[in-house]
Amino acid sequence: MRTTMWRRTVSVLLVGLAAASVSGIGAHAAEKAKIVKALTLAKSVDASKPDAEIWAKVPVTKVSLQPAFPGHVAIVGAPRITELAAQAVRTRDTLFVRLAWDDPAPNTERSNTSSFLDGAAIQFPVNGKTSTTPFMGDAKNPVNVWYWRADGRAENLVAGGFGTLDASVAQNVAAHGARSARGWEVVLARKLSASPTAGVDLSGRREIPIAFAAWDGANQERDGFKAVTLEWWRLRF
Repeated sequence: MRTTMWRRTVSVLLVGLAAASVSGIGAHAAEKAKIVKALTLAKSVDASKPDAEIWAKVPVTKVSLQPAFPGHVAIVGAPRITELAAQAVRTRDTLFVRLAWDDPAPNTERSNTSSFLDGAAIQFPVNGKTSTTPFMGDAKNPVNVWYWRADGRAENLVAGGFGTLDASVAQNVAAHGARSARGWEVVLARKLSASPTAGVDLSGRREIPIAFAAWDGANQERDGFKAVTLEWWRLRF
C-alpha cells in the first residue's frame, strides 16, 4: 500500500515536467543554443559527490527555469527558483549530472501535511529523440526521469504519457545532495547502459535531450508546482 501511494505521489509530483508549454529561455549564447557540454573522460573517475575535485574542471551552464503550466490544482503561485547551474561528466561507463541552485532554507523532512521537501529532477527521452514530447512522453515514446529529493531519496522513473509515471524495474540511479553557502548542490548518476524498460541507454551517444525541474519546499512547492525547463535542452558528450 505504501509503495503504491508513493508511486502515485511521485507521478503527480513530476507532472510539471509534462504540464508545460514551450517558450523561449534566457539571452546568453549557451541558453540560446540550450546545450550543456559534458566533460568526457576515457577513464573512470568518482564524480558522485558535489565537492569532488573533478567538478572544478567541468564547464558550467546556467539554465533558466520557468513556472510549470498550471494544469493541476496543486500548481498555484510562482515557484521561487529561477535558475540552476548544470554540469555533466561522462566516463567510459557512467554519466554524472551536477545541479546547483540558490535556496537559503533547506527543507529536508516533512514534519506535517503543510511542509514540503526540496527536490530536483532530470528527464530524458528513452529513444534519444527530440521528437519525443518532453511532457512525459507517450505510449510509443517513453521518458526516463532521475529524481532526487532533500531527504536523500533518489529514484529511477519511467513514463509513457500522463498518469503513467512509475518506478523503473532497475533502481540504478544514485544521488548525493549537499548544502552550500548559497543553497543546494546535487549529483545524480547512473551507468550508461540500460535496457529499454529500465531507462534511457546512454552508451554510444554523443548527445541526448534533457529537461530539468526543481522544487523549493519552503515556498510550498510540491507535485506540479515547481520550476521547470519548458522544452528539451541538449546534453552533449
